[in-house]
Amino acid sequence: MSHPLIVDAAESLFVPACVYNNTKGDADERVLKSFGERAWNNPVVRIMEHDRTELVDKVANRWTVGALADGMVRALSKAEKSVPGWLRLLVDEERAHARGVETAIFGMG
Repeated sequence: MSHPLIVDAAESLFVPACVYNNTKGDADERVLKSFGERAWNNPVVRIMEHDRTELVDKVANRWTVGALADGMVRALSKAEKSVPGWLRLLVDEERAHARGVETAIFGMG
């Protein structure tokens, strides 16, 4: 969540909101219950429309830059909004690293 491009995407393409699952307070507790989330549960990211219709399955138990970027790309596509190329590249980069990345050196003369 602290990757600069994820932060930029969250702030420029979405309306981020944080609901704490480990603090006292009626507001956060009501929101947790409305989503069926438990207190002290692992963090999740939900990407939804203003009416709380979820655009993609919640991002949970996959706390990587690529997983969150993939959710953002899929959500923007489903909402028929343009997806910045740099956001797609974050997804591609994660997939490349998961498959194994090698270095090639080419000589030129």
